[in-house]
Amino acid sequence: MKKSVLALAALSACSGAATTAQKQEPTAVAAPRPAAVPAAPGQANAAAAAARGVEDPHAFVQSTYEAYRRGGTESVPEWPAFAYSDRLKALFDAYDAWTAQHDDLVGSLDFDWWINAQDWELGPVAVTEEAQGPDRRTERARFTNGGRPEEIRFLFTRSGNRWFLDDVVEGTGSGDGGWTLSQLLRERPE
Repeated sequence: MKKSVLALAALSACSGAATTAQKQEPTAVAAPRPAAVPAAPGQANAAAAAARGVEDPHAFVQSTYEAYRRGGTESVPEWPAFAYSDRLKALFDAYDAWTAQHDDLVGSLDFDWWINAQDWELGPVAVTEEAQGPDRRTERARFTNGGRPEEIRFLFTRSGNRWFLDDVVEGTGSGDGGWTLSQLLRERPE
């Protein structure tokens, strides 16, 4: 499914407390499409390498949800390819290559994985952080979308002094009980 994207500025900055979003009627909105990230060949280009990743996973997740709440259904935040781990970026690149060759098929990402839907009316979002050692963190976002409770876990890994989104899990992570982003990116419906 082809998606239009809008730039999302200052994702790594903390946006502070959630504000009350204007109540709007949900409308069908296409999920965002991941943006291309300039490659940093062999990490030789320090500026490009520093542009990837995030400083603070907690602030990053909070500010992304705040962008959804501020923008309403007319403004779709861009999927943050700059924040992806090398593994997740490779999965998105392979998925994008497949979808480019199969315009007649809807891929497994026919929804926006940040909100687990195609449209939204988000209630307040609570983000909590769990450390799994010095180089792994899970950011857990709990919110309602159109009155339906949601919980999405964002798994981050640290490389150097930057954090990278390595996977996203909703619910149990599989089957009717949820999904795992890396698994969805590997699916190829034919």
